[in-house]
Order: sequence, then structure tokens, then C-alpha cells
Amino acid sequence: MELLFKPIRIGGMELKNRISMPAIHHNYTPDGFVNDRLVKYYETRARGGAGLIIVGGCTIDMIGIGPKMIGLHDDKYIEGLKRLTGAVKGAGAKIAAQLYQAGRYTHSFFIGQQAIAPSPIASKFTGEVPREMTSEDIEMVIESFGEAALRAKKAGFDAVEIIASAGYLICQFLSPITNQRTDQYGGSWENRCRFGIEVVKRVRARAGSDFTVLVRLSGNDFMPGSNTNKEAALFAAELEKAGADCFNVTGGWHETRVPQITGDLPRGGFAYLASGVKAAVSVPVIASNRINDPEVAERILISGQADMVNIGRPMIADPHFANKAQNGRHKSIRKCLACNQGCMDMVFSAQEVHCAVNPLAGREYEISVEPAASARKVLVIGGGPAGMEAALTAASRGHQVTLWEKSGRLGGQVHYAAAPSGKKEFLSLVYYYEHELNEKGVKVELNREATAGDVVRQGADVVVVATGAGPAGAPFMVSAPEKVYTALEVLDGTAILGREVVVVGGGAVGCETAVTIAEMGTISAETLKFLMENEAESYETLLGLLNRGTKNVTVVELLKGIGRDIGKSTRWVVMKNIKRLGIKVIDQAGVKEVNGQGVLIEREGQETLIPADSVVLSVGSRPVNGLAGELQGKVSQLHIIGDASSPRKITEAIREGFELAVKI
Repeated sequence: MELLFKPIRIGGMELKNRISMPAIHHNYTPDGFVNDRLVKYYETRARGGAGLIIVGGCTIDMIGIGPKMIGLHDDKYIEGLKRLTGAVKGAGAKIAAQLYQAGRYTHSFFIGQQAIAPSPIASKFTGEVPREMTSEDIEMVIESFGEAALRAKKAGFDAVEIIASAGYLICQFLSPITNQRTDQYGGSWENRCRFGIEVVKRVRARAGSDFTVLVRLSGNDFMPGSNTNKEAALFAAELEKAGADCFNVTGGWHETRVPQITGDLPRGGFAYLASGVKAAVSVPVIASNRINDPEVAERILISGQADMVNIGRPMIADPHFANKAQNGRHKSIRKCLACNQGCMDMVFSAQEVHCAVNPLAGREYEISVEPAASARKVLVIGGGPAGMEAALTAASRGHQVTLWEKSGRLGGQVHYAAAPSGKKEFLSLVYYYEHELNEKGVKVELNREATAGDVVRQGADVVVVATGAGPAGAPFMVSAPEKVYTALEVLDGTAILGREVVVVGGGAVGCETAVTIAEMGTISAETLKFLMENEAESYETLLGLLNRGTKNVTVVELLKGIGRDIGKSTRWVVMKNIKRLGIKVIDQAGVKEVNGQGVLIEREGQETLIPADSVVLSVGSRPVNGLAGELQGKVSQLHIIGDASSPRKITEAIREGFELAVKI
């Protein structure tokens, strides 16, 4: 980690390392004012070793704001912001405020008026048409950027970051698809650059030559007809002349149909965007998106693609990421899974951000894990997420913990969750627990199936039943059981499927299982690279090999629509893959029977037979908790957690295990 922890200067700001935590909206400030929650959250990550923490978005005016953002549009917020900056700097990090103006991405219901933008072009993000900005509007917003920067300086921030990414207002001026003006701010490339350049100049003028100014830049809009990495680099060169000290490069808009933050994007997959910008400027450049591993971060720096890296969601998952990396404790890092369940799904639904794998995220101000008053003997039965977290937290508090797992591996259903495309990060959670349970002295016994008698004989003070869930049975007649499999059998690779496959159940598991089946027989990334390097096949042929496998897949769902339980930030990716792979969807259809010919369904009063060689059931789960019933009244303390209580997402399972263990 020679480069990652080498100091770097940005403008007048000296950073102790090259790790930046980028601005992530958390919905922690409902009235715009800094509070205990926000302060403790960021102070924890500063103590965790980040060199720079960028907070935001921070509002610069009242017409381009989002819900529950940090206020920076009025002097009344300065005193609270001083408390935040003091805490972060006192914990060893530098701190910057991201200056936010959303333009046509602002919802009218939130601001009580029509949003403003360069041109009155409808936004797919809000579904609304904005009002075209007048020259007075333009001057007002430019000045708001400048005044907000000055307030940030007065509040003790070391820097500000101007947002010119994600499709927000500066992007809207720069892009020909959202800027159709005929005045000095539209038309030619030079005119479309003008607004962003004037914002940087005004921020520089108001905050002073000694204040550090970053720009969060869209390295490629990934919007047909809009700006690419080539234009991003040219724009960055102009902004550097205007006074920008650093470029923080990401990719895409909120309307983009290219995955940006899900596990579909390889680790560090957008570093090439930073590299393109870096070639055009002489100031530091930060690489972003899906950098959740110290070795990936170091490789980006060594390759010269960027001067710094953003560690965003990974520092929600593990606030001590930087310190652990610097001390060589890579296996102790609780990695971000790119699941978005607790973070981006919450942001887009205006709920408070938490984390699927870190039950303390956002709760640092109200919960601390303290040593137990007295050590107790704790037996945890079941090595899934809930059981592993309960065991780890209990052991970290000083309890004597034993964990029994009936299979030959820890992780439970995490292994199935990791099987679909874009989900392999889930396995890193298992590796983390395996390492940490060993480090904390938990006695892990694999291939140990518990019986009530065994448990009672152990004489544990506390017994935790985390025995998980199993697939629910078919709620319809099955007269050809030999062709029926569960989704789990597909995901673990044991199902041998025919060419015509019907998946019954269109929830998250059913959709991801259908995609997994449809991808069977498509070419791998390694094969694609080989064929492209050697120009062995045409572009059209390669697309066909990527998008069509050896199975024809149909999804049958009882209710209207599929994937309703998938989070907003990831559902569209799954739906895109279903369309890309040619998966047929039949919703509002009840299954009557699985027989030798296929699946008999009823839809709108009509029965139809769907021919099928294989049928995959994804019709829910049921708790496996018979042991808990046998133990009632036979042990001193009995707790049932996770799927054994009722099937749930990994977020709730881990949180349940944690919350129980901090009370033992």
C-alpha cells in the first residue's frame, strides 16, 4: 500500500493519504441542521483513517434542493457546520462540502414550484418538465454557488466540491440533449461550457485563492447523444483554467441505463474515466465507483489512472477501512457488497441510510459495543448471517461463544445470494466472518447438526437458534416431480436443466434465478476479451454470444409485475437483463399443475400449457425452527433470530444478530 498511504496536496490542502470518502446523501438532516447523528457518523469515519471526507449534497439555494439535505444556503447553518468540521478535523481527516444544485432533477412537490433548467426538456428521473432559466436565474444560481462556498469556508471546511456529475445542473448546461438555448449559454461547445466555468470562477472569487476547490465530474454521461470521456476531459481542462484544484471523476446520470454502482460493474470499472481526465489536466484526479478493496485501489494508483480513490459505500460498511488497510489487516475489512439495500435504495426513497452488513452505520451516536459485565457461555446454532453476526458480536464483548453449523461451510443462504450475475461480492461477507470469528476466538464446529439433547447437555447460559429457512413447497399439483427443481438447486449448480425452462415465481429470487439460467451457454468475459483482441468475430456475433445462451426461459408470476421486492436502485438492472436475455414473462397467471408436458397456467380465465423440460420453483421460504420448539423450557435463555424466526433480507438478519448480542 505504498501509494495509497502516501500524502498528497490538493490546492492548499495537504492530505495524509489518498483515500477520499465521497459525498453520499444520508437523509440524516431532516431540517438541514447538523445533529449528533451526522457528527458521530462522520467523526467515526475520520477516526477510521480517511484522508478526505466530502459531505453532502449541501444545499446552495431553495430551488435546486433535495429532501433532508445538509443546509448551506443560509448563514443560520454555519454554527452547526462548525461542530461537524471540528469533529472531523479533530479526528484526523480533512473535510469538504459538496455544493448541490439539481436543476431539472429537483422534484416540484418538494420545492413547491417548477424546477429550473437550461431548457424545458422533460426529466426521466422526475417525470416533470422544468422551467427554462432566465439570465437572472443563471446569475442567481452562480452567485448561490459562490455564497455557499464562502459559508463553507466560514464553517471550517477545508474545501468545497462543485457537483458537475450525475445529470445535475452543470451537466444539464454542458449536454446538448438538455441544453437547447440560443443565447451565450447554449449552442456551441464553448457556450455550453460557460455556466460551469462561471460557477468555478465565482466560487474561487468568493472563497479566495487560498481555498481548495474540487469538481465532481461526470467522466462519461452514458446518455445517447451526450458527452463522452473526450468531452469530459476537455471540460476539465477549461475548469482547471478557471480555478479548479482537483477532479473527482464518476460516470453516468441518474437516467443512465448503464449500471454504475451495482455489482454488475467490476471493481474499479470506471477508473478509465479518471484516466481520460487525468491526461488532460495537471491537478490531482480521483477515481470512483466500486472500489471496495485496498489492492484494487493501490493498482489504480500504481497504473497512473488516478491520484486518489473514492471509498464511499465501503466506508459505510466499514468505517475503519483505511486504518485496517494501512495496518495490513485486509481480511478484517467488512467489504461493501454493492447490494444497495441499506444505502442507495434508502436515498431514492427519502429514508435514512443504513447498511446491510454494518448494523452500526448511522447509529454510532446511540449504540456502542461495550464489554459485557460478566462473561457468559453462548451457543449459536446456525452459521448464516444472523448466527455469524450474533456469534461475532457476542465474542467481541468477551463472551465464550460456540457456533454449530450443520453443513460443511459457514454462510448459509449467502452462498446462493452470491450465485447470480453481479452478486459475487456477497461471498466476501462469508470470508470476513470466517476470519473474524477465528480472530475473536469463537469455537466453530462445522458438520454439527444440533439436537435438543446435545444443546441441553452443553449447559450454555444463552442459546441462539439461527437455523435459517428452506424453500417452500409447491402450492399446486405436481404430477411430474422429476422435472421440478428449487431455485436454490439452480443457484448451487446441482440442477441439470433441459432447454425449455419455466421459473415459477417472479420475486427477487425468481428473477435472478431466471437470469442465471438464461446466461448458461453465453460467453465469459475472458472469452469475449480473447475474441475481441484477435478480431475473431464480428461485433454483432459477439453481442449474440453475450446475450443468448442455451436455455429458453419463461417466468410465471401470480401477481401483476415481477421483481416488486427488488430495491429501486437495482431493480432496473435486473429488468434490463431479463429483456437482454430474451426471458419471457407471464404475470397475473396462476399455476394449476406441473405435468409431463410442462406447466399448466390459468390467466384471465383461460388455461394454457407452457411446454417445459424443467420447472424451477421460487415460491418463497419457510422457517426451519423445529429445534427451537423442542428447546422451549429446557435452557435458561433461548432466542430465535434471522430466517428461523421468519424469512427476511440479509440486512434484517444481520441487524437482529447484532442487536441480540449487544444485550447479552
